[in-house]
Amino acid sequence: MLIHTAEQELAVNQARELFDTQEESIGRMGTGILIGNSAPIGPEAWRRIDGRVTRVLRNRLAVFDRLARANTIPMGVGDIVNYYPKVTDSGEAHVSMDGRSSGLQDQANITLVGTPLPIIDSFTRIGWRQMEVLRKQNGGGLDGESVVNAARRVAEKLEDMALNGASTIVVAGAPVYGLLTFPDRNTDTHGFTLGSTATGANWVTAVGKVQTALEGDFAFGPITIFVNYGDWSYASRTDYAAAYPKTIAERLMEMGQIREFVPASNVPANTLIGIADIDGGEWGGIMSAMAPTSVSKNRLNAQDDFVQGHMAIAAPQFRSDANSRSRIAVVTQ
Repeated sequence: MLIHTAEQELAVNQARELFDTQEESIGRMGTGILIGNSAPIGPEAWRRIDGRVTRVLRNRLAVFDRLARANTIPMGVGDIVNYYPKVTDSGEAHVSMDGRSSGLQDQANITLVGTPLPIIDSFTRIGWRQMEVLRKQNGGGLDGESVVNAARRVAEKLEDMALNGASTIVVAGAPVYGLLTFPDRNTDTHGFTLGSTATGANWVTAVGKVQTALEGDFAFGPITIFVNYGDWSYASRTDYAAAYPKTIAERLMEMGQIREFVPASNVPANTLIGIADIDGGEWGGIMSAMAPTSVSKNRLNAQDDFVQGHMAIAAPQFRSDANSRSRIAVVTQ
């Protein structure tokens, strides 16, 4: 999961402190029954909300979280697009005893490829009287369930972007691609129903196709495979073969160059997504200008609605070289 930088954490804390200060100011202007319209949230309430939100994100961000832990690309809020270079090979290695080089000397061709960095947010609106009812009922006031629901929506969108990209976000001709839509991914098919009728041997064949696809693009190293949660559950409880002492999942982990399987509910059934050497970062990274954050919009008047929500400024960027080779393989049914 994305972690706030020191600068981001300071900005979030200052925004929350300012909100509470303004709420206290509004409260001092109120009289009689209207004094309840100001509701400072306070650090303890935010700690409880942040704790719940963190649990929601961990449950929803299986793919996005693993990519972010492998490689996060720091960005600024003012950065609209992040570019990476595709560089061709140039020159040649010259071997001699005297060190006088006469090998081919030329310059590499460099093409810059961009990925937009969008803002994902979800807000909920609470009436000032609703806030008073909540304060009376639970003593806190803030509708934590609404904030958690907003966080869930943002998390689901981040996870969806990691897999399917965001086709509506295009800046200077550059879209946001996902693992399943990245044009330079390696693809193949296996022909099995992995979550019900596939045998252990079928699973080995399917995973082998992921390995072969990556090797075809010279993408070597330990492989991380994202798999549908239900498919992996089947593999984890089904024997590899009759009288065989291990499950399908245990047998798959014995295959060469397999580092890990990451089950995720949003990965389509019968689909295997492999990334070679995920922690090396050559596949790309998760661009981040703001980790997922719970926020409150400021109120100016006692009768203004309370607007609470969640936002993130992040997106995946997948990369390939000048020959369109990548470290990503997708094998479907």
